Amino acid sequence: MNKVAIITGANHGIGKSTAIKLAEQGFKVVITWLDPDDYDYSRTEKMKIHHSVGGKSETDKIINLINQEGGQAISTPFDLSRNERIPDIFDLAEKEFGSVTTLINNAAHAEDNDTIEKFNIGVIDRTYAINVYAPIIMIQEFLKRFKKSKLKKGSIVNLSTDGAQYFAGQIHYGASKAALEAYTRSLSIELGKYGIRINTIAPGPVHSGIPKSYITPELEEKLIENIPLGRCGQPTDIANTISFLVSEEADWITGQVIQVDGGHSWGRCL
Repeated sequence: MNKVAIITGANHGIGKSTAIKLAEQGFKVVITWLDPDDYDYSRTEKMKIHHSVGGKSETDKIINLINQEGGQAISTPFDLSRNERIPDIFDLAEKEFGSVTTLINNAAHAEDNDTIEKFNIGVIDRTYAINVYAPIIMIQEFLKRFKKSKLKKGSIVNLSTDGAQYFAGQIHYGASKAALEAYTRSLSIELGKYGIRINTIAPGPVHSGIPKSYITPELEEKLIENIPLGRCGQPTDIANTISFLVSEEADWITGQVIQVDGGHSWGRCL
């Protein structure tokens, strides 16, 4: 079967590792990345756009690595807040590789001023635009094309966080991810009849970022006090789980939220 995956926000971290892992598994990969010079919110708000760091240069490294190893991958810059352009991503994928069989909603938006005392309406709008609206519209477009192509099996993986149910200090980020988890459960019922499985992974603290991880040695020392397995995660930990969920081995798994966090979700309750 021709396997084609779209992975959003894949210029570093979990998205990067997932793109490489799926390419190794025979997927033709289309990755999106955020261009900080062509981002609507960066023109209206003065903020640090953590998730756009690296841009095209880092994306090119990923594409070159995959292609050099015998895989097939392309990339496109994309601002997911412009959800009316989401069909363009699928047009590109179909033109290059054929019908999309797998969708990984990895891109996310988070801001530092995300507390009850500091937030403004813009924080809510921006966070939900990327973390909720975009993934759901991506899924709707995926289903539309899937039905048109008369495919029999497909898979979707959303990325949440193990702090989705309570995330003081990042209240809208956490709530937006909790919404995505709720959509996953409901959509498993709506999509199942078409042969599409949908699951969500909720990672714990994972080393990611460019040029270095956002988890400093000092922060990691504090974090692992509440991680039973004694370490923070690596992007490959999440990519490996995604690879399993989109494989035939997970053919009877749908509607699940799987916490991949070394036990952090329970350890932080102590």
